Amino acid sequence: MNDNKEPQKPPMRNNQFPKGPSPAVFIWLFVFLGLIGLFILRSSSLLVNPEEWTQSQFEQRLKAGEILSAALTPESDNVYYIEGKFKAPATPETLKNLSTKGNARTDHVYATRVVMTDSLMQQLASAQVKVMQREQWWKALLINFIIGIVIIGLLYFLFSRQIHNANRGAMQFGKSRARMIMPDEHGKKFDDVAGCDEAKEETKEIVDYLKDPLKYKLLGGKIPKGALLIGPPGTGKTLMAKAVAGEASVPFFSISGSDFVEMFVGVGASRVRDMFEQARKVAPCLIFIDEIDAVGRSRFSGIGGGHDEREQTLNALLVEMDGLETQEGVILLAATNRVDVLDPALLRPGRFDRQIVIDLPDIRGRRQILDVHAKNVKLEPDVNLDIIAKSTPGFSGADLANLVNESALLAARENRKAVTQHDLEEARDKVCWGRERKSRKISDKDRKLTAWHEAGHAIVTLFCENATPLHKVTIIPRGMALGMTMMLPEEDKYSRSRLEMFDAMAVSMGGRVAEELALNDVTGGAAQDIAQATDIAHAMVCRFGMSDKLGTVQYGERSEHIYLGRDITRSEGYSEETAREIDLEIKRLVTEAKDHAKKILTEQRERLDKLAAALLEKETMDVSEIRTLLDLPLQQFA
Repeated sequence: MNDNKEPQKPPMRNNQFPKGPSPAVFIWLFVFLGLIGLFILRSSSLLVNPEEWTQSQFEQRLKAGEILSAALTPESDNVYYIEGKFKAPATPETLKNLSTKGNARTDHVYATRVVMTDSLMQQLASAQVKVMQREQWWKALLINFIIGIVIIGLLYFLFSRQIHNANRGAMQFGKSRARMIMPDEHGKKFDDVAGCDEAKEETKEIVDYLKDPLKYKLLGGKIPKGALLIGPPGTGKTLMAKAVAGEASVPFFSISGSDFVEMFVGVGASRVRDMFEQARKVAPCLIFIDEIDAVGRSRFSGIGGGHDEREQTLNALLVEMDGLETQEGVILLAATNRVDVLDPALLRPGRFDRQIVIDLPDIRGRRQILDVHAKNVKLEPDVNLDIIAKSTPGFSGADLANLVNESALLAARENRKAVTQHDLEEARDKVCWGRERKSRKISDKDRKLTAWHEAGHAIVTLFCENATPLHKVTIIPRGMALGMTMMLPEEDKYSRSRLEMFDAMAVSMGGRVAEELALNDVTGGAAQDIAQATDIAHAMVCRFGMSDKLGTVQYGERSEHIYLGRDITRSEGYSEETAREIDLEIKRLVTEAKDHAKKILTEQRERLDKLAAALLEKETMDVSEIRTLLDLPLQQFA
């Protein structure tokens, strides 16, 4: 056998012959020729058979008033080719046709060549003949040719673009919409994330694996395939995912949970498969799905309806995360604030192995977050961010960022060159309770009523040892309220005792009691206070077991969000007799709180009157001014 023998060429198949021109070429050619022919026929008189006249015949007809129109085409100096319509004189034959048919035409087409003079032009004008100036035939042909080329080119561009987009859209419809962000496209690091040190420690293991996966494989350990970031809105879940990708220096796929769901069944599942296929090509990498509850809700449980497209998408996601052909190197991060509605199969180990809680920051975390956002804002040297961090319990990272931004806007509005402590505190009050509405017109009667109401809240707060400390009192409208008594805790509290809840109810009822004592009447301004006191009493009785009569039993439903497909059948859990006992116990607690507030205000009536009068004069007073006015020590219960 000769190994150097040239390989024989395979025979050419029928479908391998060179193809001829596309049929579309001939179609466009016929369209082009048809348009050109139409323009030529339109600009000429080939469709009719004109009568040939001499110049003298044309002038005679013109004097007789038989010329209806004249289209002048220049041929040489003062020589024009004229064609148009003329009205033939009536003859017995034409009159007979008019009487029998009624629509016999009496105008015909003529053509002539004349030497144009000024007198002839004046005759055309005086005879009211419709005169048109035409270009020479070759000019008209050139213009028509250019117009035809432009029209055909425009049509070809539009149709070809539409067909191309339609084909591309049909091919890309089931493709993933995840955007791949390379490490150098964003500079987010762990230093940009503050207030969640524990969450950063948990995510550092993922970063360490992405940097050095061999260390874990040699020990036989497996990195979690997925991590679920849980927390209230605004706590930095998305920012944490970006920081993980930035620290690990790996490709980062970002997509929203709503991008999978479409009106066509099967599209979401196809996009999930395509997303993981793209991720495996560049592994190790990260996939981040924001608001995963849009696609990961519990599957149809027989109540509340179902969504077949969402379920297919969820099934595809479950298989890709932990199925028969699952490969390592792709780590899935997801964020949600509704973990209670997610499918249990999605939360089991092997899929989302780890749930990382990113909760609201404490006072130390708030201080760190303020430092991060204050880097981009010019502050006065005497600004103390510790005061702002202490006075903003319950603020998320987004709230603190908004507070710093509002303070900068306020300073710019006042034409200051730097943000002051007053700007930060005013921005905090605006975020918490709304902006002051000084332009709102309030009658003297309403101002007095508001002053007594807010003074009642303040006095009860000062003389209830377990109440939240007083911060500021104002009778200037903020938000939807005519006045406000602002209280800020001195430290973060994660639970409240029975005495603290009872004093909170007494403070809520202080405004209504002050109206009764000062005005011998009540108004509807205390509706929100009554609702707040009732809610506290209901929680004490039904949730916290703080009623001696009903005991340490939880009555009613949990305070979680209701998921229609799962929780719609939950019952009340107690009888009608127990419900009556609950109502009586709630009423008793609210009444006792009101009596306690009335006792305090009756004993401190002189201070109540003094504070109400001072509020009418100053409108806004902080706690130090109030204590000085009422001859109280700055730390009454030290």
